[in-house]
Amino acid sequence: MNRYGQMVYEHHSTFRPTEFAQIENPTMFFTEAGEEIQAAVTELRDQILAGQRPWEDLDDYQRRSSQALNEAEEVILADHHLLQPMPDEDEDLTQVDDPILTSYYRALATAAEPLSQAF
Repeated sequence: MNRYGQMVYEHHSTFRPTEFAQIENPTMFFTEAGEEIQAAVTELRDQILAGQRPWEDLDDYQRRSSQALNEAEEVILADHHLLQPMPDEDEDLTQVDDPILTSYYRALATAAEPLSQAF
């Protein structure tokens, strides 16, 4: 199991124990998930990197490659479905503690009223 598989394994066992317990073969499941994540990270890294530039020496290319890898990991891991938090069933997502954000949502709702009445 690669490091991405291990990361997903630890996340699931810690934060999603009910789902984790339902996985028939966790080692195989998370090994495959890790390989899929690795492939996605590598593909995105290559897209970001877009090959060595003519004026770049090897050290510059390696630095840029490392930066591209970090960016790709950040994007892929942030969006990967196995690393998302469990939704709180009791949590009302419309309730916000931020008064500025609440005011913004209220203004949006007010602005949308004439549109909804027209239809």
